[in-house]
Amino acid sequence: MIKGRKSFIILVVIVLLSLPCLVSGASSESFSNALYAGQNKMYTIEVPCTATLELDGSMGSLFSLYAKKASSTWVPSPIHVINYADVSSMDAASSQQMHLDSGEWFVVVESRTGFSEFTLVINKECPMTTSCYGSPCYNMADCVPPAVYRDNVQSGFLNAGESKTFAYRLTGNRSYVEWVLSGSCDIGAPLMQSKSDVDLFVTKNCGPDFDLYVYSGCNPKYRPCMAVAADTGIGSNAYVGITHPDTENLYYVKVYGKRGSAQYTLTARSYLTEDMNIAGINPSKFEGCISSDINITAPDDLNITIPVPPTAYTIKAAEI
Repeated sequence: MIKGRKSFIILVVIVLLSLPCLVSGASSESFSNALYAGQNKMYTIEVPCTATLELDGSMGSLFSLYAKKASSTWVPSPIHVINYADVSSMDAASSQQMHLDSGEWFVVVESRTGFSEFTLVINKECPMTTSCYGSPCYNMADCVPPAVYRDNVQSGFLNAGESKTFAYRLTGNRSYVEWVLSGSCDIGAPLMQSKSDVDLFVTKNCGPDFDLYVYSGCNPKYRPCMAVAADTGIGSNAYVGITHPDTENLYYVKVYGKRGSAQYTLTARSYLTEDMNIAGINPSKFEGCISSDINITAPDDLNITIPVPPTAYTIKAAEI
């Protein structure tokens, strides 16, 4: 009898310990409202992993559903979301369903007929990838973008024709390193989780045009070097990523002011783990560089006109 009671108590403890984990990866929120024909209502929704939107209106109602993913701190108007939606319902109906990936979304419900009430339910879920106490469960930690292992941030000001070179030493076994150059369009460096994130970032143009060059084991301040990767596209921002970087050599990274003058921020970010996607690649499966140009000869510091005192210099190597 005592043995059976102990087994029961152990079972209850395991169940209780598992409960918080089981409910932590899925959540939902709902909104109810009513609209006349032609009216709309916009909601801002944060999606950690994926979400399913379910809209149910009163009998005979016709609703359309629109969603646009946020790309900056700017909040669009409902009309802008309707006109430039990333996802929208095909036909107006009393019930609509929509699936969204991770990020911040602006969702607009638009009534197409009469006066109708509706309820919008957002079901958020994360993949079942971890186990707690021997049983599979949802874990909200899986929804958070991969943690940055180590980064280094440098900032400054460049005029057209000026450049600054920075040196980096990679310690340990790094699977991926990226350099994110932001001009006047952005203050910081966002986490790049897909190629579309990179494309959206580097195509921003807020006046100045900056280029980014990466060298391995060769300092372009003192002699001509061949860049191993570069982003020379038009725009204030630039991005270069290298899988399985060489930990034996210093990497030298040059920020070059091609046109215009502005502040810049250069973020060097290195990752340790192989089992993640960064900028749309998995370091364990790919070798090489992610950049718009490969093997480019950058403008050499010794061959360009530099104001006095010189603005091109190399900082002490930063460990990333």
